[in-house]
Amino acid sequence: MTALYNRIYRLANHPTTWRIVRSMVPYRLWIILFVHVLFFLTSYISSFIMLEALLPEDGYLPFWHTVWLLVLIRVVVFAYYDLFRGLWAFVSFTDLVNILRAAAISTLLFAFSGMVWEPFRIPQKIVLLDMFFCIMFVGGVRFLVRNFRENFVHNHRADEHEHVLLVGPVERVHAVVKDMLGDPYARFQPIGVVDPNQADPNMVTRISDIPVCTLQYVLQHRRLFPHLDSIVFCWPQATRKQLDHLVESLEPLRIPYKTLPLVDDILSGNVSINDIRDVEIHDLLERPPIQISMDQIRQTVSGKVVMVTGGGGSIGSELCRQLAAFKPRMLVVVERSELNLLNLSLELQKNFPDIPLHASISSVNDYPGLSALMTETKVNMVFHAAAYKHVPLMESAPIESAYNNILGTFNVAKAALESRVDRFVMISTDKAVNPTNVMGATKQVGEMIVRSFNSRAQTRFMVTRFGNVLGSTGSVVPIFKEQIARGGPVTVTAPDIERYFMTISEAVQLVLEAGCMGNGGEIFVFDMGHPVKILQMAEKLISLSGKRPYDDIDIVFTGIRPGEKMYEELFNVDEKRMVTRHPQIMTAICTAVNPQFVEKEIEQIRKIVQERDTEQLT
Repeated sequence: MTALYNRIYRLANHPTTWRIVRSMVPYRLWIILFVHVLFFLTSYISSFIMLEALLPEDGYLPFWHTVWLLVLIRVVVFAYYDLFRGLWAFVSFTDLVNILRAAAISTLLFAFSGMVWEPFRIPQKIVLLDMFFCIMFVGGVRFLVRNFRENFVHNHRADEHEHVLLVGPVERVHAVVKDMLGDPYARFQPIGVVDPNQADPNMVTRISDIPVCTLQYVLQHRRLFPHLDSIVFCWPQATRKQLDHLVESLEPLRIPYKTLPLVDDILSGNVSINDIRDVEIHDLLERPPIQISMDQIRQTVSGKVVMVTGGGGSIGSELCRQLAAFKPRMLVVVERSELNLLNLSLELQKNFPDIPLHASISSVNDYPGLSALMTETKVNMVFHAAAYKHVPLMESAPIESAYNNILGTFNVAKAALESRVDRFVMISTDKAVNPTNVMGATKQVGEMIVRSFNSRAQTRFMVTRFGNVLGSTGSVVPIFKEQIARGGPVTVTAPDIERYFMTISEAVQLVLEAGCMGNGGEIFVFDMGHPVKILQMAEKLISLSGKRPYDDIDIVFTGIRPGEKMYEELFNVDEKRMVTRHPQIMTAICTAVNPQFVEKEIEQIRKIVQERDTEQLT
C-alpha cells in the first residue's frame, strides 16, 4: 500500500503531469461543462437500468424523448448556481449545499414538465433515483478530487509534518482542524483535540476524522497519540489559571507548548495556521490584558513631531513602532548605537514608508547637539527612553551610570524646555523606589530632575514608572530560554526573589496613554498585577519547553547579586497613590522639587563625573 501511495504521489507531482494540466486551463470551462453533461447522462441512464421493470411497453423510448430536456434543465440550473466555475480541489460544504439545491430544483422542473406535457412524463421513482445519482456523481467526484489534492498533490510526507495536539473548545477548534487538513503546505498536522468543555472523561468523538477527547483520556491513553511533537493552545478566551492548569496537567507528556493566533484572525486572512508560535511566559501572567484609548493617543500624536531618545533599545524601538502607527508628522530617533539605529531605520522605512524619519546618531550627553536637533526639527513631544538599566553592571560603573542616567536626563529635559516642547515623558523604573543600587539611585535623581523642570515653562514634564519588561535586552526570560536551550542549568539568584513583569508592548501602550493624559508634574505608576517569583517563572519556562524542572533541566541558586533587592516596590514611603481615569495607571503624589536645589546638585554631580571621583559619588 505504501508503494502504491508513493507511486501515485510521484505521478501527481511529476512535471509532465503539471504541463498537461496547465495546457488544459484555457479550455477548463468547456471541459467541466462536458464532464457534467456526462454525469447527467450517466445518472439518468443508471436510473432507467436500475428500475427497468417500471418502464412502459416501448422500453427505453421515453429516455430518448426526455434526456435532452433533462440535460438542458440541469445545465441551466447548475450554471445559475455557478457550479461550473468552482475549484473541485477546494470543494466545501457550501458547494455541496448548492449541488443539492441545483439537483432538487432541476428535478422538480423536469417532473413539472412531465405533468404539463404527456410525452415528458416519466415514472416518479426513476426521477427521484436520477436525482440521487446526480448528487452522488457531481458531489462525489468533487470530494474525490479534493481528497486527491490533500493526500497526493504537493503534500508533505508524513515525516515532514509536525504532529500537534490541539487544546480548546471544539466549536472553536474545528475551524483550525479544517484549515490544517485542507492546506497541503501546512507544517502542522492535527492528531487529536482536547476539549476542556467535554464532561465525560471516557467519551471520544471525532471531527474531520480527528479524535476529540478529554485531558484525562489523553494522559491515560498516551499510546493512541504516537509521534506527538507539540501541544497547541487554541483557546484565546482561557484565563491564565486555566492555561496554568493545562500546562501542569500535560507536563507528563514532556512536549513543548505552542499557541495559536485568534481563530477570527486566521479566518479573516490576517494570519495563517503557520503563524503558530511557542507559548511564552507572558501568556501565563496573572493579569488582565492592557486596554488603552487609541483615539486620545492618535489625537495627541497625529501630525506632531515626536522624538524618542534611546530609540534603538527594547523600549525605545517599540515606542517608535507604536508611535509610527499613529502617523506623526515626523519621527525623530536619537540613538548612539549605529547598528541598532540602522536596523530600526530599515524596519520603520519598510513598515511605515509614509512617515518621515529623522534618524540621528547622537548621545543624550551632547546637550548642544540635542538642543540644535530639537530646534531644527521643531519637536512637539519627547519620550526619554535612553538609560543604562542593568543593575549588577552599573554597580561596577557608577560614574558612567550617573553620566548617562542623571546628566543625560538633565540635558534632554533642558533642551526640551528651551525648544518649547509641548510634552516630555521620562521612562523610569520601580528600582528608583527606595533604591539600594546605583542604577536605581540614578533613576530616582532623574525623576527629580524631570519634576523640577515642570514648573518652569509651558512644557508638561511627567514620569512613567514600571517594573521589569519581559523580553527586553538582557532581561531574565531570554537568559532563561538560552540556558534551557543549552540543556541547563537555569540560574536563579534566590528561591524567594520576586519581580513585577509586563510585556514590552504593554509597557509602551501605557507610556503613550500616560503621556497623553498627563497635565505635568505627575509620576505615573503602572498596575503590573501581582509580583512573580523568579523561581516559578523559571519552572514554567522549563515546562513550556517540554521538559521537567529539576529532572530534565536543573535549577541552581547563585545568590543575591550586588545591589539587588529581594522584592521591588512601586511607591516610595512618602508617596500617596491616586487613581486616574485609566484603571491600570495610578499617580504617585509627593512633595514638590526645588529647581534651584536640583541645578545645584547637578553641577556637583557634573564635577564629580568629570573628576571621576567614584568614592564621592557613591
